[in-house]
Order: sequence, then structure tokens, then C-alpha cells
Amino acid sequence: MNKSVKVFFVFLIIAFVVTNYMEEYKEVRVTDVIDGDTFKVGYNSIRLIGINAPETNEPCYEEAKEMLKDLVMYENVRLEKDYQDKDDYGRLLRYVYVGDLFVNAEMVRLGLARFDEVVPNTKYSELFLDLEDKSKKAGRCIWE
Repeated sequence: MNKSVKVFFVFLIIAFVVTNYMEEYKEVRVTDVIDGDTFKVGYNSIRLIGINAPETNEPCYEEAKEMLKDLVMYENVRLEKDYQDKDDYGRLLRYVYVGDLFVNAEMVRLGLARFDEVVPNTKYSELFLDLEDKSKKAGRCIWE
């Protein structure tokens, strides 16, 4: 293999690594909050992995939606993937951070969402289960 071909392949490998790093750690601005576990970033819907917030007309629905709005609306958030990229509805599945705040975990900690493990997306399952147990013991919102 000649030198220019080797250089080309090294360049391709570096470009691939950098692109994946940027995709994993880029920040995006939230433009709308749909409910307690889903929001929009431009045209993409983001579904928080590992949790399930109350649906319309369920106890704590409004509280969950308002808290998610307070945490992420018009904020730059960092999105982290797990195993699956999208759900059956085409929403991007992500763990979400605002600065150092882990939004998925905060919603469970506050009793505004339940832990909802969907295999194979299990990276933080133990954390969510622990936070849910503490939230239940404290009688927070959905656990009243």
C-alpha cells in the first residue's frame, strides 16, 4: 500500500472518531416540552431513556411536564445515547444533561417519573431504581 493510501485511511479513521465524539457530546437547544419525558430539539423529538412520566389525566402529569419545562426549556442540553438510537415512534432515545444535572435521574428523584427499564438501554438502571426507591419512601408526587 502506498503512502497516500495509508494517509487517506488514517484520515478516515480520525474523521470517524471525531464525528462520533461530537455527536455524543454536542449540546442542542430545547425548543418545546411535550410532556414529562419528551421534548423537542428543532424537528427532533427526544424521549428520556429509563423513565416514564405520567400521561395526561394521570396524577402528577402537570407537575412532571412543568418540571421538565423548568429544567430544559430553551436550555442547551447534552444528549447521551445508550444502545438504541430511536423508539418505535421515531423519537431519539437519550439521557439528558443540563450542565452537571442528569435530567432523567432528577425526574425520578423528584417522584415525577417512574423507573422504566427497556432492555437493552440499561446503562443507568441501578441508579434509577435506587432513586425510585428513595422517592417512594419519601412519598413524593406519584408515590403519595
